Amino acid sequence: MRRVLSDAIHDLRDPRIPVVVTIEAVRVSADLQHARVFVSALGDTGELLAALNHARGFLQARLAGDLNLRRTPNLAFYDAGSSALP
Repeated sequence: MRRVLSDAIHDLRDPRIPVVVTIEAVRVSADLQHARVFVSALGDTGELLAALNHARGFLQARLAGDLNLRRTPNLAFYDAGSSALP
């Protein structure tokens, strides 16, 4: 899931997304309905998180197309640097 999301993020053409974005972790709930994606980048990640949450539908569609999952989780993006990874 990290690899697919990383590739999909690099395909986005949003000026708020820096060139280098690292997906630190993906935490998926047991029922596969929710996924918390922890990202990091140089500089302020506020605009990055806003851009990723705005593109959430596109990213979920990419997951559905590339992974053979029964249910595609709803994505939520968090700053890996400011929150402790659970």
